[in-house]
Amino acid sequence: MTYKKPKSNWSLLGKSSTKTEKGEKYGYTTYIMYLAPAKQNSKGIDLCPFRTEGCTKACLYTSGRGVFNNVQNARINKANFYVEDRKEFLQRLFKEVGNKQKLHKKRDTKFCIRLNGTSDINFLKQKIDGKNIFQTFPDVQFYDYTKNHYSILANDMPNYHITFSRHSKNEQIALNLLADRFNSAFVFEGEIPKFYKGFKVINGDDSDLRFLDEKGVIIGLTYKRSNDKNIQNNPFIISKEYVSKYGSFEDIKKVA
Repeated sequence: MTYKKPKSNWSLLGKSSTKTEKGEKYGYTTYIMYLAPAKQNSKGIDLCPFRTEGCTKACLYTSGRGVFNNVQNARINKANFYVEDRKEFLQRLFKEVGNKQKLHKKRDTKFCIRLNGTSDINFLKQKIDGKNIFQTFPDVQFYDYTKNHYSILANDMPNYHITFSRHSKNEQIALNLLADRFNSAFVFEGEIPKFYKGFKVINGDDSDLRFLDEKGVIIGLTYKRSNDKNIQNNPFIISKEYVSKYGSFEDIKKVA
């Protein structure tokens, strides 16, 4: 066994991040589960199966608190827990969600949960006693980003909002989903435009509460490590030059 058994005070879900703090101004406590991404686990299972080289280089796994070794080790341990003993992992996760629900019901406060903070696992298929976590907790609001468009199309859970995540090789899929009134997240260099490739862009950096967004819009995000070498010529990040060609920083009608 290559992971440490969770102690009673050890949690899969955390709320200490800039993303969670931004949600508080809208009255939500946000819990996010951070696992080590890609193949950074004991079995080498890819927890981001639709990733590209560009998004792998630009991954924010080591941004924020992720720069600390103890935080990275904890995320690797959680990923190992998931791949080594998925049944117990899911039992632990379901229990934590149930406890959060009881806590916020007692406090009469709102909360939401993002299961994939730095992973891209299809939790629609992860079940206990024949039910996934969204069916088990229908009154809890969940949300995620994914590069798996099949999850977007298969999702029929009213309490699970999924935003598609664009990279250089799936942009046409992202645009098609936008045309069908789904939302797609695009990462821009430095400044978020008002429109891009005919679609309205909203500021996704304002909060992480994607389930509150209007439909059929691009969720504009800025790359959070602007001095990082991984931004240079990285097609995952849309340059200002491309925005000038295919979009607009001005608040005008849609650009064709």
